Amino acid sequence: MGTGRRLASGPSAPALSRQAHAGVALLAVAGLGLASCDLLSPRADETAPAENAPAVASAGDFRHSQSEDLSGFYTPVAETGDGEGRLLLVFIGQPADFEAWEKGPRDGGFAPILLEFAGGERVLPERYEVTDDRVRFSGTSADLGRVTLEARLDGGALALARRNLGTDEEPAMEGTVTVDGRSFGGVKFTWSMGGG
Repeated sequence: MGTGRRLASGPSAPALSRQAHAGVALLAVAGLGLASCDLLSPRADETAPAENAPAVASAGDFRHSQSEDLSGFYTPVAETGDGEGRLLLVFIGQPADFEAWEKGPRDGGFAPILLEFAGGERVLPERYEVTDDRVRFSGTSADLGRVTLEARLDGGALALARRNLGTDEEPAMEGTVTVDGRSFGGVKFTWSMGGG
């Protein structure tokens, strides 16, 4: 009849079937491993960004699910970084700011979460995850390189600071800031309504 191949039959068929199932299972496990990659790890296309070419972010790179108002300015209690790379503050916006950013467009010098440094550099997010008790941020600056923040929010201290209009000195956030491969751990942040 035709010259096409015929499916295996007979005693070797179960062996082929088991091999096919094993291959499918291996692919499924590999896919799960890829899906669990760290939010703050650079993607393969970010390892060598083109000059003046911003990375294109997908909607999945930006996640927020806060039910409390976290908005305000979070200032390090102690100096974090040196010279123009010294971190001045972390800004977190209102939920509406996050929703607008995630719908796009994402142009200009503003984002619902950003880090500002002494040299005037504002680092905008390429990825973030913000919840009631956690802040994860990743961005890239031409002058400072890759910048990440991994922090825990203290809901009680934040609520107290908000009631006292930021006069409370109890840290509302604590975490690790990394600037161009240099990490600063245990950074404590106080909260205020203004950036100064």
